[in-house]
Amino acid sequence: MVKTRTHAITTIALTLSACTITIDQNKLYKTDMAQPREGELSAPKGYVLDDRIVELPGLGNLHVARLDNPKTEAVIIFNGGRGNFVALQTVRMRRLAKATGMDIILYDYTGRGGTDIPLSTDNSLATGPALIDYAKKAGWIKNAKLYAYGFSFGGSQASAMIRKGGFDGLIIEGSAPDVKGIGEDYLPGVVRPFVKLKVDEEMQRFQYYDYVRDAKIPVLLLSNTEDEVVRTEHMQAFYDDLKRDGAKVSFIKTPGGHGDSLEQPDAQTAIQTFVSQSKPAATTATSM
Repeated sequence: MVKTRTHAITTIALTLSACTITIDQNKLYKTDMAQPREGELSAPKGYVLDDRIVELPGLGNLHVARLDNPKTEAVIIFNGGRGNFVALQTVRMRRLAKATGMDIILYDYTGRGGTDIPLSTDNSLATGPALIDYAKKAGWIKNAKLYAYGFSFGGSQASAMIRKGGFDGLIIEGSAPDVKGIGEDYLPGVVRPFVKLKVDEEMQRFQYYDYVRDAKIPVLLLSNTEDEVVRTEHMQAFYDDLKRDGAKVSFIKTPGGHGDSLEQPDAQTAIQTFVSQSKPAATTATSM
């Protein structure tokens, strides 16, 4: 039995050793996932929900939800992971509201909730800034604090969102610092040593790490020590690189698995401290 199992593992390893996977837009986005039931997102206590489909000029339709805290004008924009559906984020948004007290804006990726923006690197780079433009015109974003939160794959989308300025800080939870790293972390652990990854030439223009570094804003990195999707060692490397490049970055490790940071008291405290330290970028001439 042991010999048979060893032979099987060896055979699989040899087979996979010749395997190369190219990471492109279709592999990063799970566009074929079934739609969840409508109307599941509910507002945290004291918040008001505004759920709508908006048209972003030159891009397409975007499903976006705003959770409004009438007591503040500060805003945090949540960028979810590859499996993110706005309709399924009630618990996570309740925790984010508890940590920040801010208005929250969140949105669906292509193929979900009515979002139909075609997949391309250019569109990935353009969606965040276009959403910000819409939110300003709608009166959702004013002259108060503005933060971006990126969970997992959403870290890359948050980095694209902040690159044109105007943000007071960036929070990234459980995300590798580049597109290839994201792809590596989504491979099952048993096959990682045997599969070679390469990034599609079109996607190589998406410079995740560079956008974070060049934004010149405070960054908070959150990692869970039992995370088997985006391992803490990758988050540590992210932190080390940003620190080396002169970024104002903090790194918090807490127990739990992938996506568990917001339920950890130490992470909640770190977020509360992080968002309370800066002045609004709109009124701080030297912040960018």
